[in-house]
Amino acid sequence: MSSLSRLKSCKSLSNLAHLVGYEPKKLSYILYKIPDEAKYTEFEIPKATKGVRKISAPIPELKLAQSRLAKVLQNCLTEIEKEQANGENCILSHGFKPHLSISTNGAQHVDRKWVLNFDLKDFFPSINFGRVRGFFMKNKHFMLEEKVATIIAQLACHNGSLPQGAPTSPVISNLVANHLDIRLSRISGKNRCTYTRYADDITFSTNKSEFPEGIAANRDDENSAGDWKLSKRIRTEVKRSGFEINPDKTRMQYRRSRQDVTGLVVNKKVNVKRELYKQVRAQVQNFIKNDTCSKKVKIGGVESEVEVTEAALQGFLSHIFWVKGAEFEYKRLNKATGPAEPGFYKEYRRFLDYKTFVASQQPVVLCEGVTDNIYLQCAIKRSKTARPKLQDSGSSNGLAVKLFQYPKIGSKLRVPSSVQHLNGGTGDLKELIHKYKVRTADLGKRGFISPVILLVDNDQGSRDGLWGAIKTTSGSKKNVDGKKKFYHVTKNLYVIPTPKLAGGKDSMIEDFLPPAVVSQVLGGKTFNPDEKTFDKKKHYGKRILAEKVSKDQATINFDAFSPILDIMEEILDHFSALPKKQGRVVF
Repeated sequence: MSSLSRLKSCKSLSNLAHLVGYEPKKLSYILYKIPDEAKYTEFEIPKATKGVRKISAPIPELKLAQSRLAKVLQNCLTEIEKEQANGENCILSHGFKPHLSISTNGAQHVDRKWVLNFDLKDFFPSINFGRVRGFFMKNKHFMLEEKVATIIAQLACHNGSLPQGAPTSPVISNLVANHLDIRLSRISGKNRCTYTRYADDITFSTNKSEFPEGIAANRDDENSAGDWKLSKRIRTEVKRSGFEINPDKTRMQYRRSRQDVTGLVVNKKVNVKRELYKQVRAQVQNFIKNDTCSKKVKIGGVESEVEVTEAALQGFLSHIFWVKGAEFEYKRLNKATGPAEPGFYKEYRRFLDYKTFVASQQPVVLCEGVTDNIYLQCAIKRSKTARPKLQDSGSSNGLAVKLFQYPKIGSKLRVPSSVQHLNGGTGDLKELIHKYKVRTADLGKRGFISPVILLVDNDQGSRDGLWGAIKTTSGSKKNVDGKKKFYHVTKNLYVIPTPKLAGGKDSMIEDFLPPAVVSQVLGGKTFNPDEKTFDKKKHYGKRILAEKVSKDQATINFDAFSPILDIMEEILDHFSALPKKQGRVVF
């Protein structure tokens, strides 16, 4: 049964509670027992131009219920839009939806002669309690029971309207504004224009020689970007749909000027503004130099300097990466024979390398992949020996070390770890060892805060290049064969080969799990880590085993990992003994 059908079948609070995975008593308590004034934390943030924006953040228990309801409603909206659309280009609203963004919104208006923008005034606050309740009762796609519609409105509204900060506000606003999208899209089509909406930001564009008066007319004939007035039809449809136009934010952008849609330049392709890119480059340099950076903003028309947090800086870099990187094939960029890396790509890697290899407050551990991380995390958390250097009960994962996060199995390469050329496997670690000095030369001038530890399998894969990389980079005159407990390669970089097995046999990290765990039959299949002999009809691989270990970790004995954990602690002691200057080891 579809999400829309299941929602329409709800007749009571109990039905709706079960739909969103809540106990009816718990949902009832949230709705009717917690005082309204205690359900949200309110604060204000300054707008870029003038005034402030009020944010209402729901308390955790209410936020969870809203998040689950929002997921159901998003599925309903997807079903409704599939009925209305005849293809991908028929998507009208791009805000707050999976796989859509300001980039997909801007892409609809690239290389146009005319681009018209206008805003809806007080978008969320204008959608009040009665409007939400009435929508779910009367809209032909829902026609919900009055009681259920009331409960949804009670869950979603605060102080009588949709609050900015609630997980339900975006999807409900898209549902309510769906009629507006359809009406304005029809007008757009009749006038040979393209229409999209991103939240309260509406855009029309066209390549017609003259912009159609059916949408807007210029009251200043001498200036193409002059005083434009929206047509009576547009103003009527916006008002009919229950919204109001912001008169101060209607603007026409002609091809000879810079055209931007939802903050992105769209003249020739979707791109970030040059000023933003230059600003972020300077911020990265300052962050590497001083561990802090700032930006100039106008608050209430007054320019001032405000600090940019590390998370915010990474957010800007990620934004640029996704917008400017849409045209790049990252699998090819990661190869020596691929095209040259673009500047924004290098800038993002410098920032990530600094965070990971130079300035991490916790020791960083890189295993060979996602599954190895799971085993190591379980082994540290479940160690019967107290290990304060590795364990931290106050952290979210129980660790005092940071495990490098590889892409999830099956995910695309276009993720931060790909920018660092680290997607898992011995090959990437070998290249990291070879290039570590170069990659950290400029970043580590002030010194290194914590050690970086590579934990690798002690097998043929390591003999096929990794040992040579250690020898070359460390300048060792002796052959590297994986028999030492650990290798201090260069600067703060260390390598731990998994200890050899009895008789000097090769080892991999799965060898340190109990034999009963590795030999168990799952779904009639046995574990086989060897890609050459793997038969999917007979075998299961590392991912399945790691998931099973994570699920059963409380009953698994991880004592065999003790030698590995002992070596990790020995490395931490080795690095701690090095002379420091202002908390950093300078090499």
